[in-house]
Amino acid sequence: MITPKFISDLLGAPMAAIVQAEAIAARATADFIKEVGFTKSTDSVDSDFGAIKNISFSYNRLNTDGTSQMASITVPLLTIVPIPTLRVAQAVIELDLALTQPEENTPGGGDSKSIKNFGVEKPLRLKALIARKPSVSAPATGNSITGNMNVKITMEQAEPTIGMVQLINILDNAKNE
Repeated sequence: MITPKFISDLLGAPMAAIVQAEAIAARATADFIKEVGFTKSTDSVDSDFGAIKNISFSYNRLNTDGTSQMASITVPLLTIVPIPTLRVAQAVIELDLALTQPEENTPGGGDSKSIKNFGVEKPLRLKALIARKPSVSAPATGNSITGNMNVKITMEQAEPTIGMVQLINILDNAKNE
């Protein structure tokens, strides 16, 4: 038998899964940068990545007087290798829920004291099951204790915090000094 869950749990689970998936992708990007861009393998004990892996190119350069001269350039490998970065820019979660009988929320296992929550003495927490979208042609039953609810949640990537932007600017300015 399927047990009804609190609506907050049903809505929160896919949102938490999206955040967790983005964290896994970020970790994979960080691991790629460590493996491809630096000379030393690191672990949790040793946080030194070693030296940056560079790649050197030699080529013939044509001078202004028409003569040829051998030249070389050295660049960090990470500047020419595409770094796999993924992020959740937007996620849309749509659920159809079959509402079941609400549960009274009694703190402390049902003692006689009630706590006011947003002006309600005994707040109700709705329980639901994930359900199929109700059929338009289905007859309404007058004695049913369930109802249906369609929920659509749209999530977007948050903008970086002011502190993060300032840190990035500090690091950017430090490399130019």
